[in-house]
Amino acid sequence: MRKYPIQQSINHLSELYQNIKMDFENNNMIDLQKDIEEYEHSINDANLVSIKSNAYFQSGEYEKAESVLLAGLKKYPFHFDINLNAGIVFEMQTKLEMSVCYYIQALKFSRTKEERSLAETYIDRMNLLLKEVYASEPNELVNIFNLGNRLLQENDYRAFPLDAYHQSTIRHLMASETPDSYMTNMYKSLMIDDVDQRNRSDYATETLPGKIYPSQHEIKIDQPSILPISVMDLKSTISFELNKEVYSFTNDLSPKTHHYLRFNEVGTLKIKTNKPVFIGKPLSIIDTPLPKKLVVNIFVDGVSGEFVQKHQLSELMPNTYKYFENSFTTNDCYATSEWTFPSVASMYTGRYTTNHHIFHPDFNYDFAGNNKLMQEYFQDAGYMTTQIGGDWRVTPAHGYHKGFDRIVYKNFMGGMDAANIVSETLEHLEAFKGKNNFLWISLADLHHVPDDIDQNLMTQVQLDISQRVKQGEKGATTVLTPYDSNKHGKYINEIKRIDFYLNTLYEYFNKNYQDEEILIVLHSDHGQSFLEDTDILLNESRRKVPLMIKGGSTPVGTSDELISTIDILPTLLHLANLPAATNIDGQLPVVFGGDTARTFTYTEAVHPNQTYKAALTDDTHHIYFENGTPIQNDGLVDLNQYTLKLINKVTGADETESLPDRADYYEQIIWEHIQSNSKF
Repeated sequence: MRKYPIQQSINHLSELYQNIKMDFENNNMIDLQKDIEEYEHSINDANLVSIKSNAYFQSGEYEKAESVLLAGLKKYPFHFDINLNAGIVFEMQTKLEMSVCYYIQALKFSRTKEERSLAETYIDRMNLLLKEVYASEPNELVNIFNLGNRLLQENDYRAFPLDAYHQSTIRHLMASETPDSYMTNMYKSLMIDDVDQRNRSDYATETLPGKIYPSQHEIKIDQPSILPISVMDLKSTISFELNKEVYSFTNDLSPKTHHYLRFNEVGTLKIKTNKPVFIGKPLSIIDTPLPKKLVVNIFVDGVSGEFVQKHQLSELMPNTYKYFENSFTTNDCYATSEWTFPSVASMYTGRYTTNHHIFHPDFNYDFAGNNKLMQEYFQDAGYMTTQIGGDWRVTPAHGYHKGFDRIVYKNFMGGMDAANIVSETLEHLEAFKGKNNFLWISLADLHHVPDDIDQNLMTQVQLDISQRVKQGEKGATTVLTPYDSNKHGKYINEIKRIDFYLNTLYEYFNKNYQDEEILIVLHSDHGQSFLEDTDILLNESRRKVPLMIKGGSTPVGTSDELISTIDILPTLLHLANLPAATNIDGQLPVVFGGDTARTFTYTEAVHPNQTYKAALTDDTHHIYFENGTPIQNDGLVDLNQYTLKLINKVTGADETESLPDRADYYEQIIWEHIQSNSKF
């Protein structure tokens, strides 16, 4: 008989929560402290943030309440109550500008009329207070009101190189208040010096780390180096003095692009300019070779591992099959999420969605500030780190600037396809062939299929007209695109086209590097819903993805070990002989030398306005879990109602009732996974 461990836990926590509410109402501080400790011992959730901050607030310990709330907002950035309470605590400390910002955040994240009305009440009262406090400082008052309006008008970062307010970031220093400041400039667009909302997808950009200097700067050059710079004005005069030799440029360097200046001599480089100049990170021309001189992540968005296995890799991607033939491949790698935004974030961080907190398609989160990203590990080890692609969910604005020495980006809807990305990758590798290189390249061509875009010539010419006709309506999102067998032919041809261009890369790798010098990885983030006729969103065609690794001591053969895409980070670090990552969910598979094999994989769908779904796979079963109420802006999962099914992988039989202990075991696993993101 089922024990339903989630329901048992919810009942226990609900009772504890009611006791705490009674303690607050009766001002019973002794029992309150005891009950809070018991609650915290059981769970660390959003309720606990509110409980502890309220306890500090009632005792007048506002700084402690502030600390609890700000820590809570790192985990629950879009939570209405936590933002509202932060506004109250800042107001009590007369930090009025901060207070109004959090009240406005609460208004943005509200979902009900009651929440919206409550937030508006606090904002209206704060507006009156601000007018009174700043009556003699009208300019300061205007600045605060403008800040509030900007918060309300903020958009998500997918419009890069525009910012959250749809203003161009070209030649503006970003993240200037952090050690990771960077600047984006145009790239290979000689007649265009800026972008706007209409043409932002049509032009490529290049993003580099660095700072802007007003008039002069000195750099110690210890070895022959490349110095990236951007003048900010066409009328700039800039000179470089090295070992008493002076090299002057007057109106010679276009502000429309980054320039790479090579210095073969060492010494102190003195830079003088009449206009502000952006100076990037100096790059040594030749590095001391690391054990793996070249590490490349070939990320192909939207490849279904299940589909590839059914149709044979050797048929779909013959060049890729040949390149990885004597390398490592897996039959059982599963994505952590059903769509790109959270799934790629999991690969970069080695953490599940519920821990890296990238899930909301419309609100921005300080992703980089709260997570260490893959490229940072390699940059720390001495690699030149580069990202090349057109994925609008993996832009510098989202936080992926941190740890990258160079980012070439053009929105894939503007034509940044496999041909462009392979070409840019080859040019980068040839330009910086003396360096230890880490690259992440993103190929998004397969999104043309669910998006019903006919763009690539090869695919159109090779596809019979019978397969160009849609069988059904396009889904609300690519994730929700319904089953359509006519899309299968186009999908196959797009995969083959990607393989055609990747072969150029494979040939370059073979010609320029020894096998022991490289670490080449091909992987994906999710499959496709239109491939399988089922009501289960997290089906095998959606969850299972390819993973292939070539280079050096990488084991050869096809593995049936259960692997998750969060395991890519620890695997790459291990194979590159770098220190292991800490505070991640990923683990090193046994096939690569890990201590313990996964007994199951975990995929979850965390999306506003949709129910929470999880799919787990072990050696014998698929486990499907779904709650009964759609997730709201805060990302929390309402567990007052839920279903769990234990499906035999071979027979397809529902064995939930016949194997109650096994069903309860996985229900407990799911509870442990989502408990800090649950509500009841």
